[in-house]
Amino acid sequence: MNKGGFFSKIIFLFALLLANASLLAPALLSAQDAAQKFKLYYYGVLTNVNDQNMLNITQDLFFAQLRGIQSLETFDRRDDEIKISYTQIQSDPKCEAFFNSAQEQVSPENSLLFAARVYRPRSDEKWSCAFSVKNLESGEVYSTEKEYDSYYKILTDAKSMIQRVVSQASGGSDEQAASAQKAQAVSGAEASEGGAESLAGSWGGEKNASKIILLRSGRGFIVFNNGATMNVSVFPQEGGASVRIVQRDKFNASFYPDIDRQVILNCAESAFPIEWNLTLSSGGSLVGKKKTLVQNGASVEPASLDVSWVKK
Repeated sequence: MNKGGFFSKIIFLFALLLANASLLAPALLSAQDAAQKFKLYYYGVLTNVNDQNMLNITQDLFFAQLRGIQSLETFDRRDDEIKISYTQIQSDPKCEAFFNSAQEQVSPENSLLFAARVYRPRSDEKWSCAFSVKNLESGEVYSTEKEYDSYYKILTDAKSMIQRVVSQASGGSDEQAASAQKAQAVSGAEASEGGAESLAGSWGGEKNASKIILLRSGRGFIVFNNGATMNVSVFPQEGGASVRIVQRDKFNASFYPDIDRQVILNCAESAFPIEWNLTLSSGGSLVGKKKTLVQNGASVEPASLDVSWVKK
């Protein structure tokens, strides 16, 4: 056997492996970079809305939608010391001055700052909603804005806008942004087929409640006259001909305004989630039963009450 030839082959194979390794390394690094998540710092909603309950619901919804984006590690900075007034954002629509102050507290590597604006100049004008994201490494601010006839439509449309502006700010291509919008459209179509589309909207008719909002996503909320807000899960059934709506929040005495407060507090451990089982009538209203508690002397008892909701 020719030892010189044997060792030449070994050296050749070794060199070949090194060459392949050098070719593979960028691909491996690229995969690692792709898997690396951006850190997004959420500063909430800048607004001239005076309804604190609606503001809290809106901020929580936007944050939940951001947390649903897998490429992000999301941090809630709504309680941050940096504050900004609504009058300031009128002359700074992209929140650039606000971002310049906030970025001093954040490491710029793979970091995004996020803020939303929801406002209406006058009561007889349309609502405007804008989302702004600053990529701290590039220094670029990305923003998208849209007008709406009602506040409710902001909540139903926000997800696709948030996905698009975050994709742009994190270096995603136009195709990726379009893909996010397409996924949202498909989700909306599926919800429509399941009956959520016909149920989505603003409703009224619940005793002691000022506002009922049902979303296509299978979520919703009820705002009570006493200021309490209940988050609910919405389960369309029979193609949207009926629906089951269930309380998502923990027990809250304010969800029982017809019961003496001390009485309901004494019975907190026996309370179960309030539930509505409703059917869509030919006239478009939701009619059915509400499973809840009612007062019986110094105690409470389960009850099934007649309810009727009308779409606004």
